[in-house]
Amino acid sequence: MAQHESSSATLRLTLLTLVVAGMFAALFSRLWFLQVLAGERYVELADSNRVRWVITAAPRGRILDRDGEPLVKNRPALTVSADRNRLLNGEGEPRDHEAELVISRLSALLDMTPDEIVQAITNRKYSPFRPTPIKKDVAPEVIFQIKEHQEHFPGVDAETLPVRVYPHATTAAHVVGYLGEISEQELTAERFSGYRLGDLVGKSGVEAAYEEHLRGTEGLEQLEVNARGVTLGTLAQRAPIPGNELFTTVDLGLQREVERVLEEGIVASRSQMHRQSGQNLKSVAGSAVVLDPRNGEVVAMASWPTYDPGLFVGGIDPQEFERLHDKQSGLPILNRAIQGEYPPGSTWKIVSAEAALQAGQITPQSTLPCPPRWGWGKRNWYPRHDGTMDVARALMRSCDTFFYELSYDQWRAEEQQNKAGGPVDERYQATARQFGFGDRVGVDLPGERPGRVPGREWKQSYWEEMRDTYCSKAQEFPPGEYAHRLYSELCNEGNIWRGGDAVNMSIGQGDVLTTPLQLATAFGAVANGGKVWRPHLGLEVRSPDGKETLWRYEPGPASEVAFAPGHLQAIRRGLEMVVREPRGTANYAFRSGGNPFPLDQIPVAGKTGTAEVGGRLPSAWFVAYAPANAPRYVVVVAVEEGGGGSQTAAPIARRILEAAFDLPVTPFRAGVATD
Repeated sequence: MAQHESSSATLRLTLLTLVVAGMFAALFSRLWFLQVLAGERYVELADSNRVRWVITAAPRGRILDRDGEPLVKNRPALTVSADRNRLLNGEGEPRDHEAELVISRLSALLDMTPDEIVQAITNRKYSPFRPTPIKKDVAPEVIFQIKEHQEHFPGVDAETLPVRVYPHATTAAHVVGYLGEISEQELTAERFSGYRLGDLVGKSGVEAAYEEHLRGTEGLEQLEVNARGVTLGTLAQRAPIPGNELFTTVDLGLQREVERVLEEGIVASRSQMHRQSGQNLKSVAGSAVVLDPRNGEVVAMASWPTYDPGLFVGGIDPQEFERLHDKQSGLPILNRAIQGEYPPGSTWKIVSAEAALQAGQITPQSTLPCPPRWGWGKRNWYPRHDGTMDVARALMRSCDTFFYELSYDQWRAEEQQNKAGGPVDERYQATARQFGFGDRVGVDLPGERPGRVPGREWKQSYWEEMRDTYCSKAQEFPPGEYAHRLYSELCNEGNIWRGGDAVNMSIGQGDVLTTPLQLATAFGAVANGGKVWRPHLGLEVRSPDGKETLWRYEPGPASEVAFAPGHLQAIRRGLEMVVREPRGTANYAFRSGGNPFPLDQIPVAGKTGTAEVGGRLPSAWFVAYAPANAPRYVVVVAVEEGGGGSQTAAPIARRILEAAFDLPVTPFRAGVATD
């Protein structure tokens, strides 16, 4: 029995020895694997746990006026940021108890609730290599506390970030534009190659147009951190490089005056009456452009109502964003100088005059009568017979019936060509395109609208797009009613370019549309002898220290108007008479008041325009250039529902010219309503 028990104990001891030996063998094998075969991998993992790469933001380049006055600059902002991956899980919740403690400490330090901190981190989409800003412009003692007690704030950074500053608030807002976080759609575009989520990019204005020059080069830091994410030191660093400086063509002093004069004139004009309707003018919005006709430089550009680009810094309030895009608020975000498309009214008559001269319908000496009425119920703005006149006087008096007659004769000649099956010489449309109408003029701003020069091809295309709508509308009204007849005609024959279309276009009505900047470049061609300059706001790009010029705009004409000898002189003479002669449609605006504009020293040429828009009060236009004998400035003013051009737009333009030539700016005084 004892021998049996002894044998059994020996067996158990042997088995135990084998098990222990096996365990040690496995352990040594694992250690050998970890140290020899997988050693490099685990060293790499250990390094990655103690090294953190952080991208540091680069300041954008400043935007300056032509004399170096800052329109946009930067300021340093003390900022608390967080490593999202260190504090939150994939569901946007604190990843562990330690993260909850960090968020709680930040809550007390930043005077924010824990939920607000989590929301600040999750609301922004940032690159994993970039800390997410939680709060900017914090007190220095907050930064000190985080730096001094880094062990209590793992994954939290206290840094100084550049913040965009718009020191002149609303001044030149539509010129400079605003910034916003890059969208996922923009990230797919080639021009944004190398950008990351969370990057700020120009969304409008020159901020967008010159993004590649203004954006700096990010810096990079290699930080040593412990297992809890506490920064122990900096291992390597590449400093950020600021963006380049952009000098613009804008004269800040004149820009301020243009905006002030435009707003004051729009508001003051609302006390004036529109004589045809008996209503007060609404004057809901407007724009103004000052262009140098010698090179296409945009010296000032204003759109009202306007906005403060600073609203977008740090993210705009959603309600404020809606207001800026709301029609009831006047669409402040819209740059009406390049995005507002309107019938040009009688300012278009320079096109019709040159077209008739080019076509040989008239010479500068030819005369036609200016009756108060014309066929199809068409009327002249002046209710009595205005005599017989040449083309210069027709411009001075803005005689509608003069241009009706010429355009209708041209339309009949084109119809004969059309019926014969040959090419149709749409002379008026071709001349309009010489002036730059019907296409974008190519200004260095995003969002420019092309306007419209209607003709046979456009009418056919538009009819094909609208035919089903016309046919459907015709069925909504009983046969015999005017609406039924109208929509039935449009359904069946709406593609036909009729004589009425031609005569409407000849005075800037009907389907023709222009932008204020297009009119500025067109009148610039009259002022400079035919060159339609491509307008621009960028003047030059310099290095961040301002010492080296990296790029300079080289002006060049986009097209040219082929003025024949005598034609240009006739048109110029007519435009000068508009302002100078007692019966000129803008004379009162420049002669009224106790301090008339000094036309003897600074002669002005210009053209009024009153654009009829269905269901609304007319829009007011005035375009001028001065000095008429050596033009330095073209000025365009447009006021939506502002009545007659002579009544509202011309008085505003006069005040802009006073500011441009350093004259005392007179109080706004409404003109006499003509055309």
